[in-house]
Amino acid sequence: MRTWLHAVAAVTAVMACAMVTALAPVAASADTKVMPGSFTGYALDACDAPSQRTMDRWRTGSKYWGIGIYIAGMNRGCDAQPNLTPSWVAEQSRKGWHLLPLVVGRQASCSPKGYYTGKRISADPRNGYAEARSQGRSAAESGVAAARRLGIARGSALWYDLEHFDTGQKRCRLSALAFTSAWTKRLHDLRYRSGFYSSASSGITMLDRARANSPKRYTFPDYLWIAEWNGRETVRSEYIGERRWWPHRRVHQYRGPHDERHGGSRLNIDSNFMSTGKGTVAGRAAPSCGVRISFRDYRRLERGHRGDQVRAAQCLLRQRNVYEGKTHGRYDRSTARAVTRFQRRHDGLPTNGVLGAGTWTSLLSQGPRPLLKFGSGGDAVRRLQRSLNAAVGAGLEVDGIFARPETRAVTHYQRETGRPRTGVVTGATWRQLGGGRVAGRMPVMTRAELQELLDRVQQETVIPFSSGVDQPD
Repeated sequence: MRTWLHAVAAVTAVMACAMVTALAPVAASADTKVMPGSFTGYALDACDAPSQRTMDRWRTGSKYWGIGIYIAGMNRGCDAQPNLTPSWVAEQSRKGWHLLPLVVGRQASCSPKGYYTGKRISADPRNGYAEARSQGRSAAESGVAAARRLGIARGSALWYDLEHFDTGQKRCRLSALAFTSAWTKRLHDLRYRSGFYSSASSGITMLDRARANSPKRYTFPDYLWIAEWNGRETVRSEYIGERRWWPHRRVHQYRGPHDERHGGSRLNIDSNFMSTGKGTVAGRAAPSCGVRISFRDYRRLERGHRGDQVRAAQCLLRQRNVYEGKTHGRYDRSTARAVTRFQRRHDGLPTNGVLGAGTWTSLLSQGPRPLLKFGSGGDAVRRLQRSLNAAVGAGLEVDGIFARPETRAVTHYQRETGRPRTGVVTGATWRQLGGGRVAGRMPVMTRAELQELLDRVQQETVIPFSSGVDQPD
């Protein structure tokens, strides 16, 4: 990921043994959820863990909701990490960040000259690369010790960062495989998942070929983090076989170090697209009176109208405690009165008993107002999708998943209503929707724009398959 400094001395066999003994005393009650959890969306990684102020600004002002943090390793370049404390980790978990803890330990024995001197994986082939395997176990133990000190929950994935190396050198390659296999086995013993970061053309290719040719010889990581700076914001890669790695077990670093500013805070970061766990999950929709309430467009309704959208309105009005009648689908006098009562309770709405775009938008948005962005899932996303369909004619499928179409619709709504175009739904956007603020309808996408969107949706979807191996939860 970055050029690492030579900050500490090599870990000896004695220290490795001591680390095993020390694991229990440093254990702490977990302050996080299992990381990274089920999520499909964007992640950043920066050399140092950012300040809390920056994290909060990026949370509400950027597309990112995952972050790589460098927790341990003898080749970790940013070793001071002034912000990386148990309380910092707990706060990010509480605010919904998906953490990717990284260990930057020993590097390949054939790494470029001038780097990692004395801090490399042993290429001694004796006893099946026994020394490399011992080093892999030691790396796992030190990584778990660091994770426990920070309160990162068991079951979380810890990622090993193995920078680019020449896979054409046999002993170098085989020792790296032995090391990675031992790292993974030891993490599993200690009840953590194994993640592996490397360049697509070296470490990732090495693992993929080994899994294809020697599937029973090694224990392979649960997750891959693929460094391939091709600018494609998906989890696919031409360097790995699609059917040799589990769905939703990938992170793709699609852009290398660059500066970005969000909410007034600038960071130098790498950009990633990830899909982990089960991907973003919408869950079951909330009860809705047994009638359909989700439509791609909401038409203007008044007395005399009939149909499914009238039933939807009656259901929603009942949930807002302004209607006590049946969901019979006839826009009668009692329905119009209920609409008027709802309108009177919300400033800015006309009190005419007519269900127009503004009243629909307000009615559909009612409920809790959580922060939503790419990667969010659940019933609040469904409410957002319905509201945008009413407010700007977004035509969204109401599936409870916040993805690229939702980002496009939110950005359009923010632009039309004079808000910063972040693509992130904060309290300000919810208040505008709740107040019935409508905007110009979204323009119809050109054929090229539609094809680009379809391509991206297809590329970010990993096709499920039966691997014949138990998948991690």
